[in-house]
Amino acid sequence: MKTWKKVALATAVVPFALLAFVTWYFAHYSMDEAKPFEVNAPSAREHVLIATQGSAFKDAVVQGVVDRLEARPVYVKVIDVGQLPSVRESDWNAIILLHTWQMSKPPAAVRAFVDRSESRDKLVVLATSGDGKEHIAGLDTITSASSKADVPARVDEIVRRVDKLLSAQTPRASK
Repeated sequence: MKTWKKVALATAVVPFALLAFVTWYFAHYSMDEAKPFEVNAPSAREHVLIATQGSAFKDAVVQGVVDRLEARPVYVKVIDVGQLPSVRESDWNAIILLHTWQMSKPPAAVRAFVDRSESRDKLVVLATSGDGKEHIAGLDTITSASSKADVPARVDEIVRRVDKLLSAQTPRASK
């Protein structure tokens, strides 16, 4: 095969292989949109927001946290992280963020929310990544790989942190 044919073939194959890899990566590792729902009445004294991405692991963690909080007089609202730009931090006693770490960074909506947060102390963050170690620098974060075996421990840690926040705060200001 002549050199120019090899170059032409490589020029055609390399971009196709790269596109195939990127397509596979996002199909395999991308997060679903989380389905929003609420537990208990918004008139409850304490409010907890859970902003998450959809995945089997995160869905199990969210359900475990909700199961533990719903028997209490606490209003719990679950949203997709894509809805974070419309969240008013002052409406919540605790804000739980569950997100994945992809392409060396958190989702843009999570990063922007953390950056504009006036009270990072009320944030409870669980960041998942392949090695279970990635997180936003300077933020006290629970880190984990997305292992179903770790769900009970992650739920316990999140609820422990939420309990600490709820016991330390005065009730949220009414609207």
